[in-house]
Amino acid sequence: MVVVVVLLLTRGGRYLGRLIVNGIVGLVLLLLTNLVLADDIPINLLTVLICAIGGVLGWLIILVLHLLGVAFYVPT
Repeated sequence: MVVVVVLLLTRGGRYLGRLIVNGIVGLVLLLLTNLVLADDIPINLLTVLICAIGGVLGWLIILVLHLLGVAFYVPT
């Protein structure tokens, strides 16, 4: 167990850093999209988690699904 933790901290640190940066970029893109492109994408726990975990790919999935009207839209 200790060996796994040590390996993750030494070798996995690069990947963890990339994941954190990717998540931050995804969240910033979600906020900028709401300000500039599509004003009605709801910012709730689900969209924030998708962007935080998926990063740019998560943001792209949310944007495409919203533009297609499949998900993440607020009915009027």
